[in-house]
This record gives sequence, structure tokens and C-alpha cells, in this order.
Amino acid sequence: MEDEYTIGDLVKELKINKETIRYYEKVGLLSEPKKNTNGYRIYSKEDIEMIRFIRVIKGFGFSLKEISILIHGEILCGSIEDIITMVEGKINELNIKINELEEKKSLLEKVNKTLSSEDMEACNDLQIYIKK
Repeated sequence: MEDEYTIGDLVKELKINKETIRYYEKVGLLSEPKKNTNGYRIYSKEDIEMIRFIRVIKGFGFSLKEISILIHGEILCGSIEDIITMVEGKINELNIKINELEEKKSLLEKVNKTLSSEDMEACNDLQIYIKK
């Protein structure tokens, strides 16, 4: 009985809400839990570890669909090359986002420099545009 947990235990242990746990069950990331005689869901230590795994991988930017592929596909049990390909794809996605953010930052720095400068004409043009 020591390795049996209620959904409330998982909420406390993992600092996650019940709806998230139920959603993970619904989409197949967690297997259907056993139920006790009262009909309450009973979870195992493996379920706790799976939720921790999901949260860590999600923190790396993987979608729940990608996590499902990792869990249920043959990727975790199969080819390391498939895992490498998936991780490299995620790295590429992050690099694209980083480049986009750097471009936005650069643009905002230029706008800030212009607005902070003594070039009041540009500021006046901006104020006119904002008021429209």
C-alpha cells in the first residue's frame, strides 16, 4: 500500500493540478490508473516518475505530442539516432526563435535610442502616429 498514491498525493508531491494529471491520462501520456474500492484513482511510483519526466521534457520545449512520441513510439526503446534527430530539431527551433528575438531586441533598441535622443522631430512623428 505504501507505493499507492491518490490524485491528491500527486498534487502535493509534484505541485501540479488535478486537471493536468487527468489530461495526461486522457491524451495517453499516463496509463489509466487503477481504482480502489471507493472508485478513487490510485497511482504508482512509476506514475510519479512519468509525470516528472513529462514536466522535464516539456521544460526543454517539447510539445505534449512530441513527448507522446518519445514515450509511446519506439524512440525511447529504439534508435538513439531518432532521439538525436528529435533533439537537433528542437535545437534548430530554439535557434530560430533566438534569432527572431534578437532582431526584435535590436529594433527596440534603435527605437529607444531614437526616442531618447535629442531628435524631437522623430518623437513628434511617433506621437502623431500614436494619436491616429
